Amino acid sequence: MGRKVSEELRDEIVYGRDHDHARVFISSRMRTTLDAERLVTAGAVDRVSGHRAWFWERDAAVGELHSEHECVKYAKTSSGLILLVDGGLSPIVYAEYLAAREGGANRYILIRKDAELPEDVAEFIKDQQVSEVVTRNFQNADELDSLVYDALSRAIVRAMTLATIDRRERLPDGPSDD
Repeated sequence: MGRKVSEELRDEIVYGRDHDHARVFISSRMRTTLDAERLVTAGAVDRVSGHRAWFWERDAAVGELHSEHECVKYAKTSSGLILLVDGGLSPIVYAEYLAAREGGANRYILIRKDAELPEDVAEFIKDQQVSEVVTRNFQNADELDSLVYDALSRAIVRAMTLATIDRRERLPDGPSDD
């Protein structure tokens, strides 16, 4: 009889982080007005060196029906999450977002300009804007593509800058013997 692994270890193995790419989870209501924008967003993510989009339409296991469990686990173990908004959000979208936040992912909320947002969605976005979440409005596919590409590129530069500061802060005080 074999030993069972913890659920946390199982999830990390099954849904674990990619060591060659920063996985960016694409989240939105599916089969809605954002279907084309999901593809545009994934394409923009994939063009950023060292990044790979994860979205259901391409990356879900063949034969799997849409699964909240699968989506939440992949969102939680992703390096980033891009939430596309054009109206209401489903419970699954909220669960994906919260899982990504719990997993420490960079989060980006991109909202279609002139979208009529239900009060709960507007409040949710407002609450997220007080933390480290990037929110932007987009008007069309070209603008969305640019916003995604620029946001991820800037995140790389910022991460490198913060790593440089961290290394400098760890240097011993005084002149070096080198």
